[in-house]
Amino acid sequence: MRVAIIGAGISGLSLAYYLQRQGVAYDLFEAGSEVGGNMRTLRKNGYTFELGPNTLQMNEELLQLITELKLETELLPLTPRNNKRYVLHDGKLYPVPASPKSFLANDLFSNEEKHRILQERKQPPAEVENETVSDFFERRFGVKQMDYLAAPMISGLYGGDPRQLLVNKAHPELKELETQYGSVLEGMVQKKKRGVFQRAFSFRNGMSTLPHAIADKLISLHLDHKVEFITRIKGKFIISCASNGDHDNEEYDKLVLALPAHQAAELIEFTYPGMSAALQNINYPPMAVVHTVYNRAEVGHPLQGFGALHPWEEQSFTSGSIWTSSLFEGRCRSHEVLITSYVGGTRFAEHAQLEERSLLEQVHQELCQTYQIKALAPVYQHLHLWQHALPQFDLYIEDAHHMAEVLEQDGLFISANWYAGVSVPDCVREAKAIAAKINTRAASRSIA
Repeated sequence: MRVAIIGAGISGLSLAYYLQRQGVAYDLFEAGSEVGGNMRTLRKNGYTFELGPNTLQMNEELLQLITELKLETELLPLTPRNNKRYVLHDGKLYPVPASPKSFLANDLFSNEEKHRILQERKQPPAEVENETVSDFFERRFGVKQMDYLAAPMISGLYGGDPRQLLVNKAHPELKELETQYGSVLEGMVQKKKRGVFQRAFSFRNGMSTLPHAIADKLISLHLDHKVEFITRIKGKFIISCASNGDHDNEEYDKLVLALPAHQAAELIEFTYPGMSAALQNINYPPMAVVHTVYNRAEVGHPLQGFGALHPWEEQSFTSGSIWTSSLFEGRCRSHEVLITSYVGGTRFAEHAQLEERSLLEQVHQELCQTYQIKALAPVYQHLHLWQHALPQFDLYIEDAHHMAEVLEQDGLFISANWYAGVSVPDCVREAKAIAAKINTRAASRSIA
């Protein structure tokens, strides 16, 4: 059996790694010269910029993968002090409550609002068809709690609109807490007691460490190989690939698409037109990632924590910022601070499309106002635009998910964040599951 994997992001790389360990023949094709997809670390002018995720949360599969790759000494865990989040309200930053004690002492909510939140434990579980994240939080906590806590967190993770994202798709863990414990708050308390929640971490040399380490182990990774066409003939997949001006056709038994939805749609337009149409409906809002450096002496705010979330109601230019230099040493010079800001997403897509100079200036002005910065201009600024940032788990993604399950019977598999979930741990977990599924089916057929 031969397996073709298209796309060397973290999903495609992980899948190839697991297939290789199981002795399954594969070819991993990547159109570009780099691996990692959105997991990209840029080193420029002495700075370390993350163009994609800044931190990861550990799960069982990711921990095992890191251990097998011998990357334990490269891990950089966040300290509890640096894990503190803030939320912008009426132009001021308030700490996001992380415990019952800090919640009761917090000035973000009135006593009446605090009482309403605590009543969540008495709200009975409910099954609501196509319930959005917004509807879920409003049902269990109340409107303002949604506006100033849940909504900005959702925007920070997905760059999305909680009024459109489906809770069972975007945040199934919330529904699991409600179902298993009868309450989100009770579930969080119980999990914290059992030590389920994992601390965030990065790598000493940035997020690219992980995809590069996986790539170094692979024997059938083909960079600068662009798959141009896919056909299905007599139960086989024919992959037409171009590299360095040469064209080649190869035959495979299984095909795995480890690509963003819009790229996958183009490749299977003629082979699986129904699936292609469903993929084209998946929404990917643009997101600009802006790295801004200042001299520490010119920044009035201590920046002691993870960063700040900006609710939509604040009408900010950015959806929030991560205080990168407070999280990990060595990302900038010791006398400087590095702030990573996010511009765009579903609600403010037009902000990400502004001319670069205007966008950078507006980020600078907002940072100055929010963090009491006296600098007339930053020491350095860098902009990276993701024209198609993250897939939105809304109603439009349902058809693609359903069809992906059906097409597995035809030998077509999906290993991508629009199917597994947008987090890196989710992608690794799904890749491992798909590898086992492919190997099991191959074994059962050989026995038959």
